[in-house]
Amino acid sequence: MLPPLAFVVILSMIKDAYEDYKRHKADHEENSATANVYDHDSNCFVTAEWKRVKVGDILRVHENTFFPADLVILSSSEPEGTLYVETKNLDGETNLKLKSIQKDMVEHFVEDSAFAKLTGTINIE
Repeated sequence: MLPPLAFVVILSMIKDAYEDYKRHKADHEENSATANVYDHDSNCFVTAEWKRVKVGDILRVHENTFFPADLVILSSSEPEGTLYVETKNLDGETNLKLKSIQKDMVEHFVEDSAFAKLTGTINIE
């Protein structure tokens, strides 16, 4: 009775260990990917690994690149301040969702130097 149970438990442990290894490897690849982060010292965007991105950093996201769902949109290259986001990884839907920034923010961040003057707090319930 014990050998079949031990075989099943050991097989389950091996499967879980393999899945953990694959998740660790995928996490490492994601954290090693690069993002464009605004550097306040040089007043320009620099390339940095995602694992170096901190809360409050300003990021520049280019078309057709992946980014986390918890970014606050400050500006868009589109004239009306609109952008389209695919949320396939979150909800499985492949259609693009229209997002837009507040109308009074559209003209504020045309130049990189505008980010040097950016201050404020975002309160979210």
